Amino acid sequence: MMSSSSPPFQDYWEDWEQALHERGYPPRTVDKYLSKCRTFESFVAERGTGLGALDESCVQAFLVDKLARREHRNERAARGQWSRPLDLLLEYLRGRGVVPVSAALGPVDHPLLLEYASFLRAHRAVAERTVEGQTRHLRRLFNHLGARPGGDLMAKVSIERIDGFFVEMARHVAPQTISSACSAVRGFLRYLHMRGLLRADLAEQVARPRLYSLSSLPRAIDWREVERTLARVDRTTLVGSRDYAVLVLLAYCGLRAGEVAGLRLDDIDWSHDTVRLSRPKPKVVDHLPLVPVVGEALIAYLRLRPASPCRHVFLKVLAPAGPLSSPSVSWIAHKYLRAVGIAVSPVGAHTFRHSYAVRLLRQGFPLKTIGDALGHRHPQSTFIYTKAAVEDLRSVSLDIDEVLP
Repeated sequence: MMSSSSPPFQDYWEDWEQALHERGYPPRTVDKYLSKCRTFESFVAERGTGLGALDESCVQAFLVDKLARREHRNERAARGQWSRPLDLLLEYLRGRGVVPVSAALGPVDHPLLLEYASFLRAHRAVAERTVEGQTRHLRRLFNHLGARPGGDLMAKVSIERIDGFFVEMARHVAPQTISSACSAVRGFLRYLHMRGLLRADLAEQVARPRLYSLSSLPRAIDWREVERTLARVDRTTLVGSRDYAVLVLLAYCGLRAGEVAGLRLDDIDWSHDTVRLSRPKPKVVDHLPLVPVVGEALIAYLRLRPASPCRHVFLKVLAPAGPLSSPSVSWIAHKYLRAVGIAVSPVGAHTFRHSYAVRLLRQGFPLKTIGDALGHRHPQSTFIYTKAAVEDLRSVSLDIDEVLP
């Protein structure tokens, strides 16, 4: 056990401060984060906790103790202000190898959830992306059931409570997401029954919603609305030039949010006016033409883009420095579409993608060509856009007196 006079982080402050500066945090923020983490260091030292014993419970105990000393109007916001620097500190110490990996600040999963994820990887050979998706759904279920690490999960599992979880979930998400969550829950329940933790196999009692092929309409908007949204962007600033380049890639190339976020400087072939694109779904590499409006937007942004060792095209403008994420790309699209009053719901990166596909369809391009441009694996994925050209269908429809004898 450590002595209270021996600060546990004293050998790492200088390097961690430098790391914060390198990640783009302004000096004022660095000072604030250092001050908060030194308070946490005093808390840890008083309890004699060594670096190897730091875990989520230490952080949570500190937050409870700290917040209990003062009355906060918004406890959630106060907790966030303290947990962010602690998150960064533990991430840094974990990278230095002085804090166990399990001590990373974040949600602590129930052992059964971790065990099931390992089972999917090792025995079912499920792709990592699928494992992450199922784990995400099951984590929501655990939160709904109030299951905590070390708690008795089996006492909380019943078909009534699972039904309640899906009823609540259905108020916020689409049927496709409900179907995906049902598959994850059914698989987990079968696993519990196989392990002998559930006497009855409840999986068959979890009914998935029936999904009909081509039952929904793509969230496309008129191309004039796309142009109005692009015109809204202030392209004279760094943020505006970046956002405009992001939007024209979505609108004029029909890219997915993840494809825009993953674009790297080496993927742009200026001599041949092409963009190399790694398609995540078909798992192929495409070369798309670099149309003038996209090329000009990229050049304008790259002239303002700050120097960075990161090879991704689009960077965050706030610390920590690094590439723009896929959710951030969707948020940029959402922000500008809402700013011009687009009423389609929900709006995001795919709104531009759908609008691009419908525009090509109205210009007379074959479905095969449109599917190739969008990177679709199956023709049926493209066929749904024929339903979006409603006004075109109305223009060729017959009046009722032309049909009746």
